[in-house]
Amino acid sequence: MNFKKSIAAIAAASITAVSASAAAGAELVVQGGAQDANGMDLVCASSTSWMPIAYNNGERNESVLADKNKAIVDYGVDWTQAKSVEVQFHITEDTREDFAEENNFGGAIIVSSNAAGNSDHNWNAKEFYGVNDDALEFTAESAKELQAEKVSDYTYKVVCPIDDTNSVVPNAQMVQIAFSDYAGAVWWQAVVDYMAVKDASGNDLIRWDGATGKATAASASATEATEEASATGNVDAATDSSKGSPDTGIADVAAVAGLAVVAAGAFVVAKKRK
Repeated sequence: MNFKKSIAAIAAASITAVSASAAAGAELVVQGGAQDANGMDLVCASSTSWMPIAYNNGERNESVLADKNKAIVDYGVDWTQAKSVEVQFHITEDTREDFAEENNFGGAIIVSSNAAGNSDHNWNAKEFYGVNDDALEFTAESAKELQAEKVSDYTYKVVCPIDDTNSVVPNAQMVQIAFSDYAGAVWWQAVVDYMAVKDASGNDLIRWDGATGKATAASASATEATEEASATGNVDAATDSSKGSPDTGIADVAAVAGLAVVAAGAFVVAKKRK
């Protein structure tokens, strides 16, 4: 164990047992945050979450404090056709040595939608823990709903099905989709490459670039609108304003979700096979 891990271990020992057991050992590189021409958030990027605003009719901007700075957007997505969300990420080259020591990256893909008087699908998460990587002798936790599968060296893809538990509610006021990292102790870093919403045939309905936050929708008219919004976005400002927990409408929801999983005894560490 190197010096920074020793320091992290000492710090972890000073906090509560539950919080210590929640540590998943990573952070997301803060990139791809974007704002529209009015300074409203199109993609919220932080060290714990990468979250595009996928749809917003503006109604919640007035009624929900956490949503006041989210961009009003309609990318023309038919949400009844959305059957999965796909996220690809990679481990930064300078932190791969630490990553390879233990298979302990955990998080979730969250498809969250709200309608007037209906919050049943607000922040509904499907989780993964660990990655599948034969070269590193890593096996992901099979009890989790999602699996992080190797695409290439230190690059992984998570596919989240959209079903009755996390589908977009009728008459949605807002849809936001997050790739969430449950990390507590930081030993290495991951970078989001892209997020895509797909139909039943695996075709993109919409895709966001992880480096820029630029959205590309399936329909030509919607794509033109998203390209214009992204082109006028202030990426640096979005990155600065989006640090910390994502604004979901529920205070500290990412941390609460992670601790709830631990308390339920389901957050099992996927150890490297001997």
